[in-house]
Amino acid sequence: MTVRLRSVGIGMTIAAGLMQSCEPACAPAPPTAVCAPPAGVPDSARQVVVVTASGITADVDLLVRDGAGWQCAAMDMPGRVGKNGVRDLAARRSGDGTTPAGVFGLGTMTDTTGRPFQFFGNASPPDGLRGAWHQVQPNDCWGATPGTPDYNVLVSRPAGACTSPDEYLPNLPTTYSQAALIDANMGPDRSGDDPSEPPLAAAIFLHRHTYRNGVAAATSGCVSLNAENLARVLPQLVPGEAWFVIR
Repeated sequence: MTVRLRSVGIGMTIAAGLMQSCEPACAPAPPTAVCAPPAGVPDSARQVVVVTASGITADVDLLVRDGAGWQCAAMDMPGRVGKNGVRDLAARRSGDGTTPAGVFGLGTMTDTTGRPFQFFGNASPPDGLRGAWHQVQPNDCWGATPGTPDYNVLVSRPAGACTSPDEYLPNLPTTYSQAALIDANMGPDRSGDDPSEPPLAAAIFLHRHTYRNGVAAATSGCVSLNAENLARVLPQLVPGEAWFVIR
């Protein structure tokens, strides 16, 4: 009986020692980031900005595809979305304070001279930008008034004639220091430029945070990042290859 107890005791001591020595190695590995785009992104995509919202905040991930497959280029960047969260594009309306949810390409707009661009700003473009840049000019007005031909179009109009909900771009030098167009309800088939259509969305951009009392604020419907992360993302986006997933 004593021998059996001694044997058991020795066995328990050995087992305990093994368990203690195994703890660091046997601990479950932390979850790895998913470096693949969500469903719905076209096969032609090479860069995807994934915006996962919770209230007005969002985790923003940049995924980039190269010869080795999809890579996590920048993960868990703190973003902001609309003051009322996100809502499917078809269900939202201009001015409702939501960011349109869905899968959208990098948008293209033409300036008042007919030149196309995908990026714009009041500041200088970030180094290495691979799309067309529009430097904000006096009288740059982004139409956001439903039921008008200028809805979701960049037009030339003096500040006094570019009144809310239209956006006078020179008046937003920090927020629109650098920005990318999100192709939500853009182009000739956009809804809302005719009074018979629902105004789904206008002026939806990826831009820099606006701060109130030192805290990044919700947007009116765009997606925002801090200046450092915005400068990381914009040069990665290539027209025809870049997509946004907002959810």
